[in-house]
Amino acid sequence: AEDRDGLAVAPLPNLDHHVRVGDALAGAGFESSIADAGQLTTLRLRYTRATGARKRTLSRALDREERHHTVRELEREVTAVSAQRRDIVVSMRGRDLFGQRIAPTANIRVALTQLRAASRDARRRLAAVRAGGALPFSFRSQFADVGAAGGFNLVVGNPPWVRIHRLGPAQRTDYARRFRSWREASWSDGAVDSRAGRGFASQVDLAALFVERATQLTRPGGAISLLVPAKLWCSLSGGGIRRVLQDDCRVAALEDWSESPAAFDAVVYPSMLVARRNASPGERETRAAVHYRQHILTWTQPPASIPLDASPGAPWLMLPPDARRAFDLLTERGTRLARSILGRPLLGVKTGCNDAFLVSPNDAWRDIAADSNEACPVTARDREGCVERRLLRPTLRGEDIRPWITPPPTAALVFPHDEHGIALARLPAHASRWLAPWRRELEARTDAARASRWWSLFRTESADSTLARVVWSDISRVPRATVLEPGDQTVALNTCYAIAAPTLDDALTFAALLNSAPAAAWLCALAEPARGGYRRFLGWTLARFPVPADWERAVALLAPLARAARAGNPPDAATLALAVAHAYHVRLSRLEPLVTWTRR
Repeated sequence: AEDRDGLAVAPLPNLDHHVRVGDALAGAGFESSIADAGQLTTLRLRYTRATGARKRTLSRALDREERHHTVRELEREVTAVSAQRRDIVVSMRGRDLFGQRIAPTANIRVALTQLRAASRDARRRLAAVRAGGALPFSFRSQFADVGAAGGFNLVVGNPPWVRIHRLGPAQRTDYARRFRSWREASWSDGAVDSRAGRGFASQVDLAALFVERATQLTRPGGAISLLVPAKLWCSLSGGGIRRVLQDDCRVAALEDWSESPAAFDAVVYPSMLVARRNASPGERETRAAVHYRQHILTWTQPPASIPLDASPGAPWLMLPPDARRAFDLLTERGTRLARSILGRPLLGVKTGCNDAFLVSPNDAWRDIAADSNEACPVTARDREGCVERRLLRPTLRGEDIRPWITPPPTAALVFPHDEHGIALARLPAHASRWLAPWRRELEARTDAARASRWWSLFRTESADSTLARVVWSDISRVPRATVLEPGDQTVALNTCYAIAAPTLDDALTFAALLNSAPAAAWLCALAEPARGGYRRFLGWTLARFPVPADWERAVALLAPLARAARAGNPPDAATLALAVAHAYHVRLSRLEPLVTWTRR
C-alpha cells in the first residue's frame, strides 16, 4: 500500500557539495591519479546525511578541504609552468658546436611569451585563493575524491557547438596546450593529399574538446554519452578527437541525426556518441543508427570497421555492412585522385572582397578581343566605370555549375594577374581607377600579408587556362561537374574546386566519373553534411576519391559519353553507371548497395 506519511519518507541527501556549476574545460581532468583525497572523501560521505549544526560544521570543513586541494593544484601549475620556461631559458644559454650562443627562434620567443603570461595568471589565481577569494571550478579540487577513485562512472551531456575562432587568443593558446584534439586536429593523411597543412586546428568545434574532457573524467570501464555535431566524425578537422577516442575508448553506439529535421528545431547536424573508456576493442560490436525522416536504420559492426582506413584519425563512415563492402570495393579498384595523373584538387580563386573584383560588363564585352586594352564599361551595385578588356575574365560560381554544360557566365572578374597567375607589377589606368576606392579594404584582407601587390587575388592556380579543367561545386546534393576546355579563360571562384587535366579526354573522363551514380554514392558517404541534404565536396574529400586504376580503359569508355553529353546528347543514368562500373572492372550489381544507401 502507498505510504502517505511524509515523515516516513527518507529525505534526499545533501547534494549542494555534489552538484556544481562551472566551465567543464577549465583546469585539468583526471588524467593523473589523485592520491591524497581520503579526507575529502570522508567529509563528503558524512556531509551527505548530516543535518542541523553538524551539517554546517561539515560544510565548513568541506570548504576548507576543497580550498586546500585548490591551492595544491595551483601550486603544481605554477611549478610546472616555471619549469617549462626555465628549461627553455637554460637551453638558450648553451652554445652550439662552434661556440656561438643559440639564437632563439620566433617559435621559441612566442613560447616564452606565452609561458610568462601563463605563469603570471597562475600566480595571480593562487594569490587570490590564498587570500580567501572564490574557488575556481576544478574537477581535481572539487571532485578530488572522484579522481582518486579513478573517475566518474558516467559522463553525459550536450556540449556547446562553437567554432574555436570565436574565442580569444589567450583562451585558444590555453586549449591548444591542454587538449590533444586541438593540437592534432587535422587528419594528417587527408591533409597531405590535399596539401591542407595544419591550419584546420582553427576549425575545430568546441564540442571536440568536451568529448576529450569526458574521456579524461571517466574511470576505466565507465561510459560516455554525448550529443555532438555529426561533422566530428567526418571532417578533416575532427581527426584529433577521432584519434583520442580510438586510443582511449571503445565506441559502443553511434547515431547520426543529421537527416532527422523533425527532431531539432535549429539547423544542426547532431549525432549521439556512446563509448566506454579503456574497454577492450574486441569486447562488443558497435551499434550504428541513421535517423532518416521518420525511419531509423540500424546495424552492428566491429569498431575497427568504422574508420575510412587505418590511418590515425581517419574519418568515420556511417555505412551498413553491404554498402561498406561496395564502398571498399570501389576504393580497392582505384587510385586516389591526389596520387593519380590528374593530381590534387585546387580551390577556386579567392578575392577577399567581391565588391571590388566582381563586375557586370556591358553586353558587347564578349565581342572585344580577350587580350585587348580597350576600356570596357562595367557596373557593380550602384557604381559604374571601365576596366581594360584583357583584365576581365568570365566567372563561375558553385551554384552556376550544371553537369556537362554550364550556361555562359554573365558576370566577370577583374583579374589583375598575368597568364601564369602572377600579380601585375602595375595596374593599367582604368583598372587602377576602378580598384582605388577599395584599396584600404584590400590591404586589410587576411591573405594580403602574403601578397605581392595590394590588388592581388588569391589561389589563382586554378585560373590557368592552358590545360583542360574539370570544375565542380563545393556544396551540392550530388557532385555536379563541368569541363572548361583549353583556352577557356573562365575563372572558377572559391565556391568551386577544379583540377587541371593533362588532356581534354582526361578531363572529360573525370567529369563523367563525377556525374555518375557510383562516384556520387562514394563521395556522399565520405563528404561532410550540409543543410537540406546537401554535402560538402571539398578538396580533401575529392583528393581521396579513387579514380579507376586502369585509366586508359576508363578514358576509352567514358570520354565518348562525356563528349556526346557536351554536344547535347547526355547518357541516361543507367548507361553512365554501367560504363563507370566497367571502368573499375566491377559488376554494377556489386555497387548497388552503396548507390541505394545514398539515395535513401
